[in-house]
Amino acid sequence: MDIVRDSRLISLDTNYATRLNGEYNSNLFFELPHIVEENPNIKHIEVSLEDATIPVSWYLINDDTDTLNYTYNSTTRELRLKHGNYTSTSLLDTLTNEFLIQGLTATCSLDKQSGKTLFVFSNPVTDITFLHTGSEGLFRLLGFLVGTDYTGTTILSPTPMNLLGIQKLNLSSQSLATISSFSSSPLLGNCLIQTIPVDAPSWNQITYINRGTHFGRMKARYLKNIDIQLQDEFGRFLEMNNINYTLTIQIVIFRKMNISIENIFLPRLLEKIKEEDEKKIKEPPKDDELELLST
Repeated sequence: MDIVRDSRLISLDTNYATRLNGEYNSNLFFELPHIVEENPNIKHIEVSLEDATIPVSWYLINDDTDTLNYTYNSTTRELRLKHGNYTSTSLLDTLTNEFLIQGLTATCSLDKQSGKTLFVFSNPVTDITFLHTGSEGLFRLLGFLVGTDYTGTTILSPTPMNLLGIQKLNLSSQSLATISSFSSSPLLGNCLIQTIPVDAPSWNQITYINRGTHFGRMKARYLKNIDIQLQDEFGRFLEMNNINYTLTIQIVIFRKMNISIENIFLPRLLEKIKEEDEKKIKEPPKDDELELLST
């Protein structure tokens, strides 16, 4: 019994996907039946992301980073920022204005030596407490530690402000999941297909080309439709703001076949593979499959 390799390219355009998270456009389902039918002669399948073209269309301040929850005078309040991209100056000016709208005079500034964020409140009735719950995304940008509340009339972040935003894209898939990918993030699990560094500024385009030879061995030995998830380094779905992108997937099918004189030539061998696939598609469902469909 010999092993025959059958390579296939799959071009995915999000214009033709079912969006499972709306304008985020980062949790997708592609209806592509009969890519690889179940066949006992298939030993295993390997998969790789060949290339990707992804516009940098997400914002620094978005649904995950737009909120600062705090308590003042025994009342819990919410400060919410307009979505968009900010510099350190524009972000701190906006925070100052938002506090003023809510009746607090705050001077929000950046310490030039340490890069830390400083909040100084003028004549408040009580201390102000920044609450980490519900503020995690903005906390990371401002230099506050997630999981810690901060109280006082003068509040200094323990670490520098970080407005770099998303640094890495994680492309995952349940249908293409392999046995050869791992992640320290519990939100990503082992369905990771490829990671892509964000090496382009906002409003530009990331062009990824796989220059390596890494192929992951898929858990499944068939492929009926494809799901794609695009997440950041924290396992959060990207907010693509309704902008589309393209991906190219390559799969390599390893088949067990008897190589004889009649199929030793490549054209005959490929025709034999095609005949087997078509036969599998046309086969009537088995009794247990009919029972499953009727339930």
